[in-house]
Amino acid sequence: MKNEDITLLKNIIGKQICPLINTAEEMTFEKHINTGCVSVDKLLNGGLRVGTLTEVYGESGSGKTQLALQIAAQCGSKGSVYICTESVFPVKRFNQICDYIQRDSCKNINKEHTFIEHVTEGEDLLSCIRVRLPKLLKQKKISVIIIDSIASPFRIDVSNYVQRAEELRELGISLLNLAQNFNLAILCLNQVTSSFEKPDNILPSLGLSWSNMVSYRLLLRRSSCLINIDNIESQIRELIVMFSPDLDNKMCKFAIDTTGLKSLPA
Repeated sequence: MKNEDITLLKNIIGKQICPLINTAEEMTFEKHINTGCVSVDKLLNGGLRVGTLTEVYGESGSGKTQLALQIAAQCGSKGSVYICTESVFPVKRFNQICDYIQRDSCKNINKEHTFIEHVTEGEDLLSCIRVRLPKLLKQKKISVIIIDSIASPFRIDVSNYVQRAEELRELGISLLNLAQNFNLAILCLNQVTSSFEKPDNILPSLGLSWSNMVSYRLLLRRSSCLINIDNIESQIRELIVMFSPDLDNKMCKFAIDTTGLKSLPA
């Protein structure tokens, strides 16, 4: 087989298997979805990139859900989908963040533009992504899809690793298809697991089959430092770029209070 034939075959297979990969140069022209936190948006060069899948992983209590709720609230006038797989949607906290954003920025936040779904099993999540979501996206303008969390439905039964890997690959491809076909951003929150080699080193759950689907990977963790905001001590959070096709491996710091994410004073 000639080199030209090999190149042609590789291109054809690549488009069929991975039709959603963009170069860093192509992604420069894509738009972003703001997170509502200046520090985070600066780290991400504007926010969550449209047409891609961003994963935020971290230990319980690190602030993953708070970040996701703020992004959903920030998109209140544009539309968002929030898929819960662990606990019920925190309506009270979401309304609290929405009310603050509306007062602070004079934005018209329409909470009815946030569509909430609750699933607990992998098959139900796949069905939601493959069937119900495309129907919704054809009828409503949505800016971001949030899954909180991606690991929970696939950790119930881990007896069949091959089947789980296939489901995760199908899920990732389906999400990326939605992101690019409907011009929106995908945010998946992920749980963590310990490394066998370094027990103190935490890694995102679900392994390589899921990792290969992720466009951006961010680690969110609590710092040991505290900051005083309105006479209330808050623990500082650190968001670190662990993997990205176009961002530097940098970190930003912020705090979380009753109004949401807060950039730290310079």
